[in-house]
Amino acid sequence: MKKIISLRSAMNTAAGTRKRQTGLRHAQALMLAGLLTGAPACFGLDLEQWDIFNTEGATAGATSSMLDPSTAACSSEQKTALSLMDVVVSSLCNNPRTKAAWATVRLQAAQVGVAKSAYLPTLTASAIAVKDTSSSRGSGSTPFNVDSNSEYQNDTLTLNWMLYDFGLRSAALEAAKKTLASALASQNTALQTVFSNTVNDYYNALVAQKNALSTREIEADAKRVLDAAKFRVGVGVVPISDQLQAQTSYSQAVYNRNKAEGARQSALGILAIDMGRRPNAVYELAEHDAGGLRNTDFVQSVDKLLEIAQQGHPSLLAARADLEATQSNVKAVSAEGRPSLSLIVRENYNTQPTSSGFGQIYVGSVNRDRYIGLQLNIPVFEGFSRTYKVRAAQAQVESKQASLADTEQQVAANVWTHYQELKVNTDNLQTTQEILDSAQSAFEAAVGRYKVGVADIVELINTQTALANAHQQRTLALAGWQNARIQLAAALGTLGLWAVR
Repeated sequence: MKKIISLRSAMNTAAGTRKRQTGLRHAQALMLAGLLTGAPACFGLDLEQWDIFNTEGATAGATSSMLDPSTAACSSEQKTALSLMDVVVSSLCNNPRTKAAWATVRLQAAQVGVAKSAYLPTLTASAIAVKDTSSSRGSGSTPFNVDSNSEYQNDTLTLNWMLYDFGLRSAALEAAKKTLASALASQNTALQTVFSNTVNDYYNALVAQKNALSTREIEADAKRVLDAAKFRVGVGVVPISDQLQAQTSYSQAVYNRNKAEGARQSALGILAIDMGRRPNAVYELAEHDAGGLRNTDFVQSVDKLLEIAQQGHPSLLAARADLEATQSNVKAVSAEGRPSLSLIVRENYNTQPTSSGFGQIYVGSVNRDRYIGLQLNIPVFEGFSRTYKVRAAQAQVESKQASLADTEQQVAANVWTHYQELKVNTDNLQTTQEILDSAQSAFEAAVGRYKVGVADIVELINTQTALANAHQQRTLALAGWQNARIQLAAALGTLGLWAVR
């Protein structure tokens, strides 16, 4: 009896040791699976947050001349007197197109990481815990009655490493890198588009603001003319028709002032939307010193400008990168139909009970299975799909080539158009200043002549109208020159914050 008890105690001790070892193996398998899947709730680790291949670093210089919407440079400060710099920075930070472009860059950077990860082995862990209850009944020459209640586990660890694939991974990685380059260039294009559109809206609003101010001054001048006409009519020097004509001119000035104020509010509302504000936001555009605007030494020959645009315009860089990506994709699609060689390593630990035969009692067992080998996959027949996939990829290359040629034409046309606009606005700077000076002098002289009875009311109103037109022309020339300068930089693809400092 003592021997039996001792033997049973030894068996229980061994079983307990085996259960602890089994539990430890089970826990290790679960932990490995948790590490591989990045289960943060269980182990405090999240591999999804790791950037093993530093793909985010590839986007660090994406906005060297602009602003990255994710940086602290984007301030939420709500100023009421805004310079062009304030407007541009706010627009770059808050415009949905800039945020979408940045998200696309991060997406393509992650795809580069996916392509690089194909060079690393994959490690798969599985852990299965089973509670099995079975019952077997048999009759005949050898009846049996077997009941089994067992708990067991099955843990497997598998490593798969692609050793050679005839260029599939390298072609896919090259395509991912070129697509990232295209995304970076497209982001720059989006930033410059938002930049130039905002600048255009800014100068439209600035012109509207100055026109509103100018119409107030014109209204004041018209009031001076009306007062002078009333005085002369009162003393009987001129007929009542002079007063009526002056009154008509004054009413027209009031009408123009109201219309200009409405245009100002509309332009400021559009600009507020560009900045991510509500259209009814209250703010003014800060006036800037117009000195030195006649310095046009930076205007180079059109041939030189076209060369600059062809070399570095972001839309052309994006189109070229797209073409190179599709060319790499042709190689990748072709390589998919070639053989591949992989290293397979597998270990299995299994404690499922076994039976010596049908109707026999299940007894505990421990099974270990390990193997290492090479796996060669050879695509033999794919239903001719590979041929058509390659043809489709080659057609994409032809499409990207046509898109590149079209982009080159558009860039050249934009450079030529904005170059001519800048030349015209540069020539008009001096001319409009001379017109304004002459119109101002003519109006002051006409007022003096009318007061002493030398000039009639028609001459005075004509000089007043000429002065109003001269103010508008000067305002348009100044804003047009500044805007044309920045729009030419955008057409060249070299637009940056330097243009508004």
